[in-house]
Amino acid sequence: MRKRWPADEEILAAVVELADDGFCKRRDLVPLFRGVGERSLRKSISRAARRGLVLERRAPDGRCYLAVTGEGWELLRSLESPPVQPPS
Repeated sequence: MRKRWPADEEILAAVVELADDGFCKRRDLVPLFRGVGERSLRKSISRAARRGLVLERRAPDGRCYLAVTGEGWELLRSLESPPVQPPS
């Protein structure tokens, strides 16, 4: 059976759902992705961070926090807006 890897858009939507334009704890994302292993989720978050869609920060206590970057917001907005039809 092939493992399911959450797409960047799913990661962004989950962070926005939890924190809107603030920071959320990475561990708070785990319950939102039932059926996805924690390792797969970590790798998907890291992939989104490398692409500049998510900002990943560590607190002094060692916890990891996530926020959506400007590029991530642009991607989310482009997915929500309907495609523009050229005039006929």
